[in-house]
Amino acid sequence: MRNRKIRKYGFLLILSILLSSCKTTDHQFYFDINKQSIKSCDNERIVKLLIQNDSIKPDGFLYEGGKFLVWKGNPSLAPDEFSFININKDFHYFEGKSAKDFKFKSNCKYTIEKSGGGNPSFKIRILTDSLGKVYKTTHPTCGLKSLEEDGYVNVPN
Repeated sequence: MRNRKIRKYGFLLILSILLSSCKTTDHQFYFDINKQSIKSCDNERIVKLLIQNDSIKPDGFLYEGGKFLVWKGNPSLAPDEFSFININKDFHYFEGKSAKDFKFKSNCKYTIEKSGGGNPSFKIRILTDSLGKVYKTTHPTCGLKSLEEDGYVNVPN
């Protein structure tokens, strides 16, 4: 009887240690306006980005569909920073074409989402000026909650 209890508690102890050692990431990142880049807060590699233009044209239609960018290079070499000025050649659109030509449209509002690995995604919002450069973001630093956690975050123009 005593051996059975020892085995049971030993098994539970080992199981709890194994489960607590599993690494999770929340994909938290921020937008550096000066560098025009996004940077991972936890130094996790950026392998998937969904960039959606939330702006609507005067006729009521979206300016463009979402762009899904994926790292196609060696996964261990994926960066923890993504520059919109100099896009790495190993980032491709989901369809396979190189993403080096990606540009933000002028005077638009975008939602950028980082995801992967089965963990919850993380979203930020940015605004572009008349030249297509980002001038405002909901996440200028680490430590802020994802847009989903805060509810809808409205960034005034």
